[in-house]
Amino acid sequence: MTDTELTTAITAVAVYSDRARVTRSGTLALEPGSYRLAIAELPLALDPASVRAAARGTAPARLSGIDVQRAFYAETPAERVRELEQQIEALEDKMKLLDSRVEQLKEERKIVRELGGATDVYARGLAFGKTSVDDQVRLLDSLRQRAEEIERALLDAAVERRQLDRQRQKLQNELDQLRTARSRQRYSAVVELEVIQAGEMEVEITYVIGNAGWRPLYDLRLSEEGETALDVGYLAQVTQRTGEDWSNVALTLSTARPALAETLPELVPCYVGLAEAARPHPQGRALTMAAPAAPPPKADLMAGAEVEEIAFQEKAEAEIVTAAVETSGAAVTYVVPGTASIPADGAPHKVAVARFSLAPELDYVTAPKLVDAVYRRAKVDNASPYTLLPGSASLFDGDEFIGNVKLELTAPGGEMELYLGTDDRVKAKRELTRREVDKKFIGDRRRLRYGYEIELENLLPVEAQVTLHDQFPVSRHEDIKVKLEFAEPKPDKETNLGLLDWKLTLQPGGKQAVRFEFTVEYPRDMRVTGLP
Repeated sequence: MTDTELTTAITAVAVYSDRARVTRSGTLALEPGSYRLAIAELPLALDPASVRAAARGTAPARLSGIDVQRAFYAETPAERVRELEQQIEALEDKMKLLDSRVEQLKEERKIVRELGGATDVYARGLAFGKTSVDDQVRLLDSLRQRAEEIERALLDAAVERRQLDRQRQKLQNELDQLRTARSRQRYSAVVELEVIQAGEMEVEITYVIGNAGWRPLYDLRLSEEGETALDVGYLAQVTQRTGEDWSNVALTLSTARPALAETLPELVPCYVGLAEAARPHPQGRALTMAAPAAPPPKADLMAGAEVEEIAFQEKAEAEIVTAAVETSGAAVTYVVPGTASIPADGAPHKVAVARFSLAPELDYVTAPKLVDAVYRRAKVDNASPYTLLPGSASLFDGDEFIGNVKLELTAPGGEMELYLGTDDRVKAKRELTRREVDKKFIGDRRRLRYGYEIELENLLPVEAQVTLHDQFPVSRHEDIKVKLEFAEPKPDKETNLGLLDWKLTLQPGGKQAVRFEFTVEYPRDMRVTGLP
């Protein structure tokens, strides 16, 4: 059996919410025989149990199996990490030499200061006639000049040391971003292949890897020029710190959640009994979630991922890329057209998924009991083939930024509600018009009567559909009776919790008054809370 090293490159990546499935492939010409093809420098973040192999070529071959082992290196195998480590080591060597030079200068400065302060020696030299005043002045000038040179050299060394330290810190920060690739060990995959006839063979391996994921981002823009439309910009924010860059790969985004596919949460008995101070509460047993297993290959020679080529959708301003939607079971996969590059720096990188328009139904909602304001609402059916995952959306009304909202999960055909802020052109005012205490007691019971009036006004040049929310109290005691006496107009919806809804149509410049009254009856000697 011949041992051969196979050079591979990442060609496709499927990204899940918390991991990714990476596809590597390489091609080589092989003569008939048995081979052990080694694929080196695979990242440690991969799941060894998820590694699968496939092979295809111009000649018959048999794929015997694949083995995954740890490989150890004297230096970090990641090229960029290795370069950074070497640069940091070179800077640290310069800093050590500079520190040594600084120590020498400080030692010399100490000697110069000692020489300059030896006044008793100079005095004895003058007394015994061994030196003159001029000689001593020249000596002191020389010592002072040398001291100045030392100080300048120390200052220059401090400046250089500071610059080197900044360079080292910059490289260190970049290295920290790639810390998952710093280990001097990696995985190595060995594919056993038997070639029947000579030919060119393409070998492909796939594996699941952690430290990667994506989340959705949205731009929602309401356009009322001509036909009202809600333009949706669907983006994916992809991050990965796997230890290997994804350069020019076929990228797919999946809504599947592999971590939840293994184990169904199991309920345990819940007991009710007498409370005992010294008796601890029984605890349910902990639920464990097994790590996700890789999907099994479809056949002995697993087929590679074929990425369909999608044409760009053209617009006047620019070409808009739109991902192809593929559905498999409950999961949806978005195939991003072309190729994408996501470096392993842990930083968020945005990828366009789709841009499409939806037809919203606009109306107004108000609850003047809480706030005298009318909110504009858009109810939208998701008529697109895209599943809108929970995520943050930037909301615009034309070119005006309204704010950020959180989208709930909305499948194709589902409905979502968006509130577009308040509209001062539609007004709501609520007043207490009646509060009376019945002077007659019925069976020693007191009765209170309340009345409210809500006035709605439409200052828009078009009619407005307004949903009005209000309420009356609900009794929580059998001796307290609350009754809605009348409502004009009759509410479209009334619940057992006292909630009232009206759906009203206001003509341009029109007004609408809504009135309702209710009574509260209770024993005269009872103290009642929660009354208006």
